[in-house]
Amino acid sequence: MESLERLTLSGCSKLQSFPEIDGRMECLLEVCFDGTNIKELPSSIGNLRRLELLNLRGCKSLRSFPTKIGMESLEKLILSGCSNLKRFPEIDGKMECLQELYLDGTGIKELPISIGNLSSLVLLNLKDCRNLVDLPGSIGGCKSLKSLNLSGCYKVEYLPENLQQIEFLKELDLSETSMTKPPPFIFQFKNLKVLSFNGINRTSSKLQKQLPSLLKVIQRGRTNSMALMLPSLLGLSSLRTLNLRDCNLCEGDIPSDICRLSSLNRLDLGGNNFIGIPSCLTQISKLVSLRLSDCKALKSLPELVTRINYVLINGCASLEIVAIPSKVCNSNYRLRSWSDIVGVNCFRLAENIDALTLLKKRLKVVGNSRKKFDIILPGSEIPGWFSQQRGESWIKIDLPVEVRNDSQWMGVALCCIFVSDDASRDEVLMCRAVIHGRYSRQANCTQSNFQGRNTPIVDWSGWGVNDGFDHPECHQLELSFRVLNSVKVKKCGVRIVYERDLEEMEQIQELHSSQCCANFEDIQQHSADDGSIGKGSLIKRKRNMYEEMDEGPQPKRMQKIFSSIMGRLGKKH
Repeated sequence: MESLERLTLSGCSKLQSFPEIDGRMECLLEVCFDGTNIKELPSSIGNLRRLELLNLRGCKSLRSFPTKIGMESLEKLILSGCSNLKRFPEIDGKMECLQELYLDGTGIKELPISIGNLSSLVLLNLKDCRNLVDLPGSIGGCKSLKSLNLSGCYKVEYLPENLQQIEFLKELDLSETSMTKPPPFIFQFKNLKVLSFNGINRTSSKLQKQLPSLLKVIQRGRTNSMALMLPSLLGLSSLRTLNLRDCNLCEGDIPSDICRLSSLNRLDLGGNNFIGIPSCLTQISKLVSLRLSDCKALKSLPELVTRINYVLINGCASLEIVAIPSKVCNSNYRLRSWSDIVGVNCFRLAENIDALTLLKKRLKVVGNSRKKFDIILPGSEIPGWFSQQRGESWIKIDLPVEVRNDSQWMGVALCCIFVSDDASRDEVLMCRAVIHGRYSRQANCTQSNFQGRNTPIVDWSGWGVNDGFDHPECHQLELSFRVLNSVKVKKCGVRIVYERDLEEMEQIQELHSSQCCANFEDIQQHSADDGSIGKGSLIKRKRNMYEEMDEGPQPKRMQKIFSSIMGRLGKKH
């Protein structure tokens, strides 16, 4: 084994011990024992002078690590999920090559003072280290650190002052810690791009019982939640993403100078106590994504907010008014061709706003601007305006000859009704489009992902389409809805949309309003620039946990997806 460079025994659950290392394994570069049942590492592991990667992820039986480590070539050490590992060893020497250290989900109570010797460390992940109390002051010696994750370390109340010595920090996650008044120096990190202070999710009552130190009675009637006190944000000149979810904030708690953060494009304020939108938010020049889900007291969204590309308002139970933009949002962001308003479980809003009215207004705004948009609201039935309907999960329609050259043609609108028998699960539905002609083809596009609240990443591209109707011989369009979870599609409908339909919709919407049902669930309105149809719009509904706790089990529900796909694909002017 003298020439062995990679040793991988991942998932070998019966492996319980790591062999002693002798001089015959000096060429070893990577060791992957993740998912095994090893209980300890021998001290001779330090003899692997050329080792670059040591992966012990998910080794839940691992309890012992050598008291000192000094592998001079080690670049990445992964101990994620080693929940029984209570102690991290002292750093022997400088370990100048170590760049990534994953200790998330371990049982460690503290880091050694020698952690400051890791001058080349770029990433330190301590997420969900529930026993960790604080960081040593020597952390300031990690001069190259760019990413520090302390989310879920609920015993951490303070940060050492020496942390401010790390000038190049770009990502800092302090979510679900005990910090209610973060140190001022955090807001002076001029290179910081992502800052997260998400609080404890108030719907997680089981977790709340385990965290009595976090559930403090705060002034102004704030109870059972962490209240975050924010200083001036002006020092965060490079900040792009700010997450302040579940921090029990009210309108006056957002510093007014947030509007001067010229780089900020993503802001999450979900789960807070806003009744109206703080005026300072409407002045953030480059804001692309605004998340306000589960702001239970929020009553209205002004037009300046709805002009933001992506507005998430799921579970805003008091929301009654959403202003429709009078013009297309003018964003310089690289994904500027999409615009979404997502309002799952906004039942009061659905009672006040008619789907066809929204569609008409959006068509007038978007029209031929090469924009696409998504609007998700509760709904129940397919309006008669959809001229072709079918009691199945798919429908095929003939396309008019030369539709792509018709100056009146705007796109295709589609709709479906689906039923869920299990209100306790998230629902997933995917729409697929195939354009039939001489060469039948599926529309080339990306998909929209509307997922649960704890998901960190969302596909921002919506129904981005690169081709489809941009071919001279397109005879038929086939649309199908595919279920990815416990739902059943009952019916779908489609209509080819022309500019003259805007006038017709004005008349029909009055009749449709009188037929609308109050137990609406999901409407999705889609439009894709250039008029082809997206392959796979993914809608996932998170159940309303507050309603279910108050009212008991929910009955079977009928859902509606209302989609508008807009634009003249390939149209030359």
